[in-house]
Amino acid sequence: MRILHRHTSRTPTTTIRRSSFYRAVSLIAAGSVGLLSACASAQTPPHRSAGAFEPPRGGYEEVHVPDVPLPDPAHGGVVSLDAILAYADRHAPTLQVARERVGLGDAAVAGAEPLLPDNPNVSVGVGPGLNSDANHVDISGSVSQRFEIAGERGLRLEAAERTRERLRAELDEARWEVHRDVHAAFHRALVARERLAAAERLLAFQERLLEIARGRLRAGDVSPLPVRLAEGELSQARVARIAAEQGYLRARLQLGALAGWPAAHPPEPAGNLDEPRDPPGTRALIEVARSHQPRLRTLQAAQVEATAQSRAADRDAWPEPSLGVEVMHEGFPAGPPETQILGVISVPIPLFQRNQGARATAQAQSRIADAERQAFGSQLLNFIEQHRTAVAAAAAQVRTYGREILPTFEENLRLIQRAFELGEIDILQVSVARERFLRIQTDALDAYTDYFQAVADLEASIGTDLWPDERHEPSQDAAPTREDQP
Repeated sequence: MRILHRHTSRTPTTTIRRSSFYRAVSLIAAGSVGLLSACASAQTPPHRSAGAFEPPRGGYEEVHVPDVPLPDPAHGGVVSLDAILAYADRHAPTLQVARERVGLGDAAVAGAEPLLPDNPNVSVGVGPGLNSDANHVDISGSVSQRFEIAGERGLRLEAAERTRERLRAELDEARWEVHRDVHAAFHRALVARERLAAAERLLAFQERLLEIARGRLRAGDVSPLPVRLAEGELSQARVARIAAEQGYLRARLQLGALAGWPAAHPPEPAGNLDEPRDPPGTRALIEVARSHQPRLRTLQAAQVEATAQSRAADRDAWPEPSLGVEVMHEGFPAGPPETQILGVISVPIPLFQRNQGARATAQAQSRIADAERQAFGSQLLNFIEQHRTAVAAAAAQVRTYGREILPTFEENLRLIQRAFELGEIDILQVSVARERFLRIQTDALDAYTDYFQAVADLEASIGTDLWPDERHEPSQDAAPTREDQP
């Protein structure tokens, strides 16, 4: 049986045997596998290792807050990673709360600053003296002040300072968590943007394919079935494009929510997907975590605070004497009144109340803080190794697909379109080839998603960026900043 095919390029009409259908299917399958293996070997960029891993130096501001002008959300446009990180450090909602919590430390210091523990106590007594001969009036008055003689105020001030340091450590921890979350959300938005670009390319491909199918139907080369299939797949491509657009918008809104960016103009990430890199060795990561993990600093500050509060509670059990002056004025019916001035000292006897509750609570808090610090430190090695191996595996997966998978997707669709236009494959073969290339494209983007998530998890374990020098710069048409405006 012979089937006639008319080529749109006006080449002479040829005859194709039925066996060519199976040959075309085999060629498509072999081409897909060959493309994937070639991209994974010949076209994969040179392996990038971390090299000598130098721990970041300096304080939190120097290490984590980029020194760049803050962008203006009202103008929208693309935003670099540095700019969105700096903006988030100023405007992230969670940091607004954390900064206000630091005021609790100032309040603790203000509460411990008074020189004396209590206000002076003043008492006055007036009463008539009654007897059978005459009436007279007795007046008495006293002033007393309680004093601390064991250095309780100094220990309270020290405990209050440790509370303020712990709250500041919690603020740095919150700033790092925002930095890490914004960094990860930025990369997720980049991946979502690539998914949208792939959906747009697929939609354009399906529109061109439908035009070709209709042209071949008018020429009598195909039946109405390929046109119906092309119309259905075009509808699916439109739905996929809407879903990808919503996914990109959702990723931008999530990025903006973490950074405190207004929802009316969600940020658009600048730059391209980073090339995968292998993580440094475990020993280097542990050394960095010991000096930069904010959770360790917070737990250490909490333990120091609990120890200071325990010492202050123990000292508060000491007796606190009161010194005072008492004046008594007594009237006598048969003579002049008499005035007496007495110095008074009183000392409580600590028989029953020795601040047992506060001391026991402070000691328990100290033990809890020490246990939390040791537990986190003992698990940190496991966390670092777990996330380090995850980064290495994810980087290997991304390199397996190769850097040429994403940019060649459109070229692959063009080749399928050309083959269908020339009559080399039918609509079913087009669907098989398109789905295969689309699956490869999707798997490559999923590998990037896994890689960026693994990097974010590892950075969360060590408390700093793995590669802080790797930044995204905005394009030339980026929105102007407030500093750039006249």
